[in-house]
Amino acid sequence: MATLSTDAPGEVRLTLRGETDNRILATLRRWPNWRRVDIERDPVDAARTLSVTLVADQAHEAIVRDILKRSFSITFPEEGGDVVLPPEPEVRTHRRRW
Repeated sequence: MATLSTDAPGEVRLTLRGETDNRILATLRRWPNWRRVDIERDPVDAARTLSVTLVADQAHEAIVRDILKRSFSITFPEEGGDVVLPPEPEVRTHRRRW
């Protein structure tokens, strides 16, 4: 489940949890406008990551929303909130018939 929030003044925060959100993280992690990345680790198993929060200036909120909409078909409510990533589209192979 991905969470978009603007609770902190001047920041937009995208929190990603779970295996399914790894697709989003792989796409957005190298975006140069992130201020910082907050990683929450499992207190019992420090090698296990519970969530990753990407933080950017609030001026970039429209860009973050646009990337999520175009790349993953995710639209967050105006006030932010939680959204479940839709399943990855099935890869279809095309066979030529002679």
